[in-house]
Amino acid sequence: MDEQLDLLLGTAINSLTKLELLLYLHRRPGAVQTSERLAAELRRPVDSVARAVDELAPLGLVDRFALGTGRHVMYGAPDEEHPKRLLELLYERYHRDAESRSELIRRITEPAPERA
Repeated sequence: MDEQLDLLLGTAINSLTKLELLLYLHRRPGAVQTSERLAAELRRPVDSVARAVDELAPLGLVDRFALGTGRHVMYGAPDEEHPKRLLELLYERYHRDAESRSELIRRITEPAPERA
């Protein structure tokens, strides 16, 4: 499981907004919110939160719910067991201690190494 989390950190979770969003949703299972409300809760620009949920939803890390004719879209923590376990591991690693949290943030914010 740690290898899968490491892969996510190297690919899908590539911004602090995504990290904060996933940690926030993970602690609120069953709750759904608009990207505007999530942006307000996270104190992040709406466009960066909207981009983050749009990128995370196809990966199964965020559930997307379209209401009515699809004009109203809401997001929540995933119901699938595998992403829930990954996000629990991420949460535990983030809250384990200051060193672990710093390592996660460093990995997310560090530019990817150039490939030859």
